[in-house]
Amino acid sequence: MARSTIESLLAVLWLLFCVPLTTADCDVACNSAVNASCYVDYALSQTCLKGVEGTWKDQTLDVISQSLENFGFGALYHQTGPPYNLNVAVLDELANIKRTSYDTDFAFQEALQGVLTSLLDAHTRYKKPLCYTATFVLPVALSISISDMTKTNSGATRQEPTASFIKSNFYDDYVAIYPDLDLSTLLSQPVSLIDGVEWQTSIDAWGTSHETRSNNPGARFNAALRSFFYRSVTDTVVSDVEESLTFTMEDGTEVNLPWILKVPDATVFGNSTACLADTGDNSNDAVLSGHRHDFVHNDNAGESFVGNSALHDARATEDRTVVISPESSEADYQISCFVQKVVGNAFSGQAGVNNVLVMKVASFSPQVNGDDYLANWKGFLSSAEKCLSTDYEMIVVDVMQNGGGYVCLGLRLLEMLIPEYWEDHTKVQMVYDLPHSALMDEWIEKVNYPDPYTNPNDVEQILNPETQEPFVNGEAYYYPTREVVMGGVKSNRTQHFCLNCKEAEAMPMGFSPKKFVDPEKLVILTDGTCGSTCASFTRIAQEAEVATFVGTGGLWDQEMDVASFAGGFVMNPTLLLNMTSRMNAAPFPQFATKQSWQFGWAAWYSQRTPSRPVQFTEQEPDHRTPFWAFPHSSVPSSVTSEGVSALYDSVINDQITRIALDNTCTNSDAIWIALVATLGVIVLVLLTYIWFVRRGYGQQGEEEGQQEGVLLEDEVEQVESLKQPLVEAKS
Repeated sequence: MARSTIESLLAVLWLLFCVPLTTADCDVACNSAVNASCYVDYALSQTCLKGVEGTWKDQTLDVISQSLENFGFGALYHQTGPPYNLNVAVLDELANIKRTSYDTDFAFQEALQGVLTSLLDAHTRYKKPLCYTATFVLPVALSISISDMTKTNSGATRQEPTASFIKSNFYDDYVAIYPDLDLSTLLSQPVSLIDGVEWQTSIDAWGTSHETRSNNPGARFNAALRSFFYRSVTDTVVSDVEESLTFTMEDGTEVNLPWILKVPDATVFGNSTACLADTGDNSNDAVLSGHRHDFVHNDNAGESFVGNSALHDARATEDRTVVISPESSEADYQISCFVQKVVGNAFSGQAGVNNVLVMKVASFSPQVNGDDYLANWKGFLSSAEKCLSTDYEMIVVDVMQNGGGYVCLGLRLLEMLIPEYWEDHTKVQMVYDLPHSALMDEWIEKVNYPDPYTNPNDVEQILNPETQEPFVNGEAYYYPTREVVMGGVKSNRTQHFCLNCKEAEAMPMGFSPKKFVDPEKLVILTDGTCGSTCASFTRIAQEAEVATFVGTGGLWDQEMDVASFAGGFVMNPTLLLNMTSRMNAAPFPQFATKQSWQFGWAAWYSQRTPSRPVQFTEQEPDHRTPFWAFPHSSVPSSVTSEGVSALYDSVINDQITRIALDNTCTNSDAIWIALVATLGVIVLVLLTYIWFVRRGYGQQGEEEGQQEGVLLEDEVEQVESLKQPLVEAKS
């Protein structure tokens, strides 16, 4: 019997006889009075969370610690330097957790998640096991705006954001649970404090310690604005969630809102049995299927940022023509778009913009055709082609909350939008490398495959950037070793490589761009949480200054990045198990429980600062707009659709105005230059004329003087001739 099979059987016996599989006193009942949803009060939530019996600490830590021996940023995190100055010795922190005894599995899970959250990297992400699936929710969310734009005595313009309550999607259920709590009078009222701290400070501080979406404070604030009121137990450290939050309104009124825990499946939550991993066949063939190395981060499953069809239908006869509706099956390929006719903007003629294509790219990870990535790529790029085949003079590409996907789709879309990239695809290629590790050393020695990933059918294979051809074998990119100092720590890394996107570059078949627009007319709209492949899409264009970037929200008085978690691509324990299987080596350890874990593997380097991984650089948008109405599964889509609709209008009008004013300035400059040049010519002519005139007078005077001199000599001679007889007579 194979060793892996024996180990699997032993694991099953251990789980059956050594781990209690039921949780005492966690009786979750679904209340039909509140839409058949399962809600748990705070006291019972703590009983259920702390009652998950049996700890899988050692096995979990073995998987994560051994995984992180291949972490692409393990050295750099000792001191990342500016702009974020993170300092996390993650393996040392995990060793401390291993030495610590915990009363419950929940306490261990919280400690582990806290360490990994401190990396502020959505690529390196741990979710607790399945039996912790639940979310702490409140009946309200915040609406943020800047309404007071008056001038102060000094001449400055007030731009301070204010926050007020709006209903969350749990408002009605919450009121049914707490009928004596009157919340209606609080809606739309300004909020001053949360638990005695200014509202913005409170959300920012919570985001810094809990939100992994970005290492940039502004982008992280945008994500925390929603997750602050919607705290997922599997995704977030929640041991610091107290029984309630106290809000102080602007008029001094205080309201205390108890947390409730929303449970999607009462048979799973708090049930240790539900946490256990399936004990299937771990053979090589079984683990090779269905594991791609692209990455998509999506906290809002089922939510389209463009909203629903009402966003377009309400204005279909006025100024918006739908090309791909977000509710159509075509939009399942993650692209929707409409063309907006510019109405009521006095500058549109001067800017040369009458029609604007608004294209929402929800993600770069279409999954319509399952694992048939070529069919998914074809659908995505065909949607892009359909949008770009319309009539327009300006494009707005909305990538807010885009969590990434296939890198080659992001690069191909850049090529379809920007002429220099369409003509030369090598200009969008990204420079990567990988860390050396004991496992990778053995992989190269025994397998020597010319791609880091184990399955030859994996997409996005690597290329030699010098030859634009695949490496001949693994040694060709792995050696010679590059010794690099990161975070003050020496580490060995591979040679640089780029991704092979030739399959994507052949799509859509026969496509040729109808037109390209100038950089000021290609607007990329981002909230800073656009990450992974979306970070590639934004940062490449931003570094090259071939598009105009408009950032939304953030901490209004601070800088904000255009993208997040731009770390390259990821690795996980299943892919590492694939490697050990191909090497016929000891199997890479796997979790005893059902949870999600991945980590950043390859590092992608900036073109502007080639020694820095892009994830640890900051690139600001060209312009900022005060918008915080971000869609989320906790907020009614009708509210966010209305907000996004108004956002598109403001972004279009603002950019048209900027273009017109720039053209005015440019035209004015041209006029002044022409006037100065004309005056210069006139002055030159005058000076030339004066010089010639003066020179002419000088020559004439000289000639007249010479003539006068001749006459005088003649006269003198005549006088002398007259004097001579007189002299002789006198003699």
